[in-house]
Amino acid sequence: MLGTLVNTTFAQQFQEPKYTIRGAEISGFELDQENASLIITIDPRARGEIAITLLRNLIDAKSGFEDIDFHVFIGTNHADDFTETITAFDRTLTIPIKRSTTELTITGTHIFSQMSTTQQQQQQQQQQQTTQPQTIERKIAEELKKETPDGQAKLLIYSDTNWSGAYQSTNIEYTEINGQRDKSFIFDCESSFGRQGVFGAKIEKLTQHGYLTIVAIQNQKIISQASTHEQFVELLINGDCVSSASMGPGGGCLIATATYGSELAPQVQQLRELRDGKLLQTNSGLAFMELFNQFYYSFSPVIADLERESPVFKEMVKLSITPLLTSLSLLNYVDMDSEESVLGYGISLILLNVAMYVGIPAVVIIGIKKKN
Repeated sequence: MLGTLVNTTFAQQFQEPKYTIRGAEISGFELDQENASLIITIDPRARGEIAITLLRNLIDAKSGFEDIDFHVFIGTNHADDFTETITAFDRTLTIPIKRSTTELTITGTHIFSQMSTTQQQQQQQQQQQTTQPQTIERKIAEELKKETPDGQAKLLIYSDTNWSGAYQSTNIEYTEINGQRDKSFIFDCESSFGRQGVFGAKIEKLTQHGYLTIVAIQNQKIISQASTHEQFVELLINGDCVSSASMGPGGGCLIATATYGSELAPQVQQLRELRDGKLLQTNSGLAFMELFNQFYYSFSPVIADLERESPVFKEMVKLSITPLLTSLSLLNYVDMDSEESVLGYGISLILLNVAMYVGIPAVVIIGIKKKN
């Protein structure tokens, strides 16, 4: 069923809202654009109620970016005894009706004319053709030339329509944002206390048409991005922050974090507890970690990036480091409270891993050669 959009200068069709009704039938819908109202004609049978879902791109009630109540009139009487369920895309009103109710008016603050599905598809195609990705790419390229302070990142939002969402990082709490067209936000995103900094952003497009692109950059590098022309779509990006500081003894376990997906994974926590709780408590352990980090961070960022790009490579790394993590877990069951114990157990562990990673493969290769 199609309703008629009533306006002093033009009229066009719109798709009627979804509804359920008890005790009556609906004869028709009209949009009064001048008064931002939806008028519903009712053929009553008995006392009942109507539950009607109003898309935000049809009618809405807002003060700035905040939702406010619709005004509901049964005939000429103002009604207050209705309930409402709100989502990002629509608002559902449940309104009691009487046997004598013949007209129901819902008044908001905004009325939007709707196009047919064919018109929407044509407009989307035109927008996809006329929206120039090169323009956005050029804007991003300009942003990448700018420097941001150490430990800070920038969230870039490019759109030609309304959007809302939120972002969060290791260093900041959940922060809600909303707006229209292009905007940017600077936020803290830095590794701290031996942990790899992480961030996430979720932005949704609030209209059927238009485009939305979100990009996170840090240290003149794109760390995550996503884009869409779809209707009412929600985009999610997340990733690791770029550390601007050199990694000291308390640096993050980049390879293990990339392998197991999170720095909160048990395997990563085990490595952190061993390092912080035992090795860094002695001078010899501290000296070892300083030397180890100079070697480890010369290649670990590359390995971690390759793991994120290739699931197969990630599984290969997981298989290769499992024996190492198993051997390190043995240190959780011994006392390492002196320089001698750290040196003794450390040397023993190094020899054990040399045997596993070098000795055993060498024995296997020699055995195969002898058989051949």
